[in-house]
Amino acid sequence: MKDRLCLEREELAFWERQRRCGGDCDLKMARDLPDDTPQFILHLQREFEDRAAAFSFAGSRGMVLDAGCGNGELLIAAHKMGIAKENGARFIGMDFSANMLGRAKFRTSGDPRVAFLQGSITSLPFVDRSFDWVVSSGVLTCLATPQSMAEALQEFNRVLCPGGGLVVDFFNRLSHYTLARRYLFGERIAPPEYLSFSEFRNQLENAGFQIEEHLGFDFKLCQGYLFMSRYRPVVDPAYLQERISQLLEKRILPVWPKLSLFGYRIYVRCKKI
Repeated sequence: MKDRLCLEREELAFWERQRRCGGDCDLKMARDLPDDTPQFILHLQREFEDRAAAFSFAGSRGMVLDAGCGNGELLIAAHKMGIAKENGARFIGMDFSANMLGRAKFRTSGDPRVAFLQGSITSLPFVDRSFDWVVSSGVLTCLATPQSMAEALQEFNRVLCPGGGLVVDFFNRLSHYTLARRYLFGERIAPPEYLSFSEFRNQLENAGFQIEEHLGFDFKLCQGYLFMSRYRPVVDPAYLQERISQLLEKRILPVWPKLSLFGYRIYVRCKKI
């Protein structure tokens, strides 16, 4: 329990320290990108935000919770694309970082459909059956223990109405990159940050959810910030791994959706049963 609390405090402290200014600051804050990130990488990241937002919020209705909204990047991307506008949805953004929530409030000021409050996904400050839709992107993977993930999923179930929709994501323990890190470099690849699709499905089913659709992202050979490496101009001067991953995501996955299971990051849409 002590280690879990320490890890949670460290995570909160990290986001509370984030202070950025200048162009693309919100995107860099949301994904913890360095200030000198190349424009090509930022362009790809914006496209990812749009595709993730479309998958996460498409079909949302009624009361929608973005649990772990950060500075509102995904929610704002959905609003810019007009997602759920025709359904008259209302949105609540919640995060444990007051710093990030302040930025999210500033970016959506004047929009009557959006409100924000501070809270934890393992103990949501809402009554039962408050929401028709819940999105939680990039949050479960940051939790300290598998127990925390189970608690969060149970909380999502509690606040959702019967038949409500849930969209969550995880890092794939069986992607080529995570397997290489485990067996070639001896890194620890373990829950809750890394799960296989079947393990994550079991977690969702145990919490009372049924998977309806999934979408994989990030098929690069080398994850992380290769673009920052001093060796990148030699090993990948034309950002080929990013271009190939983008080609797979845009052209190949719509034809062969099962290939999503090989992505490093997988989004899952499910419903409360």
